Amino acid sequence: MILTGCYTDFEPDIDSTPVICINADAKPGEVLKIFATRTWRWSEGVEDESLDYQLRDGIVSLYVNDSLYETIEYSEWKYNNPMYPWIDKQCGFLSTYEPKPGDMIRIVAHSDTYGDAEGEVTVPQPVAIDDVAFLVSSAEVTNLNHKVSYKGNVSLEISFTDPADEKNYYFFEAIRRYDSADGNVNEMWVNFEAEPLFTEHVSSLESAVSETSGYTFFSDRMIAGKTYPLHIRLTNIIYTISSEDNFDSNKSYVEFVLNTISESYYKHVISVWESNDGINGILGGVGLADPVWECSNVSTGAGVISASAPSKIQIPVSEFFKDMKISE
Repeated sequence: MILTGCYTDFEPDIDSTPVICINADAKPGEVLKIFATRTWRWSEGVEDESLDYQLRDGIVSLYVNDSLYETIEYSEWKYNNPMYPWIDKQCGFLSTYEPKPGDMIRIVAHSDTYGDAEGEVTVPQPVAIDDVAFLVSSAEVTNLNHKVSYKGNVSLEISFTDPADEKNYYFFEAIRRYDSADGNVNEMWVNFEAEPLFTEHVSSLESAVSETSGYTFFSDRMIAGKTYPLHIRLTNIIYTISSEDNFDSNKSYVEFVLNTISESYYKHVISVWESNDGINGILGGVGLADPVWECSNVSTGAGVISASAPSKIQIPVSEFFKDMKISE
């Protein structure tokens, strides 16, 4: 009862003029999609529901290596991604350009209503994955009801060599691809907590009071010019086949992706973490420190123009259990 009280909704008298926001991620081999929108006051409505923030009157000019490549108008296009089945379209400014490593990309957006915005990024060179070594633990095999199941945990070292002649930034992914054909199923959990580079941005105090999991972005400040093995764990793996099938009939695999990313991408993601989970962001959220703003390389301060270049390697799940396979 002591802590209860009255409350009321109010509209803060804050001057907030909408500006153009640009988001784009240039990837080699993929057509560049540019999402130029406008910012909005929080009380205007709910994003993608009652609020229309699209830059329908906008024009986007795309420059590649200081030369105008094309001028793009607003459009909508079909979108199909198994990870987001509820999304069937995207809208924005769809380019015909496929970035290449080393390209310098500049995006300039104009709207008669909201003004101008621009930003640029250079597409980084990919850094290859040199080798993958692994050790299987807690392994077992069962044969029941015409199904053979291999279970275990795997510790991996995924090695790469950081180029010594420049500052580099990375984003690591482990993507599970399951094969459910013919009743074959697969399970797996990916654990990144064994790799110290993924928390290099976290202080000792923050590691005790903040959420640190889920971030796999890192720089080369601790490994510049060196060959380094990323430490990744796969836990609770279940690899199942029909007893009548060949050992490798289940085509499930795990794909490891080492993305070399632009500085703008890295700084933006780290600033998001600092705002949400860093000490300064936590204190700023309760009025005990200055607010932490998300980092942007767009002239209006809204959005981020980034670039990434992936290096990929795929390992069949059957590879982890090949020394245990039952004779056919």
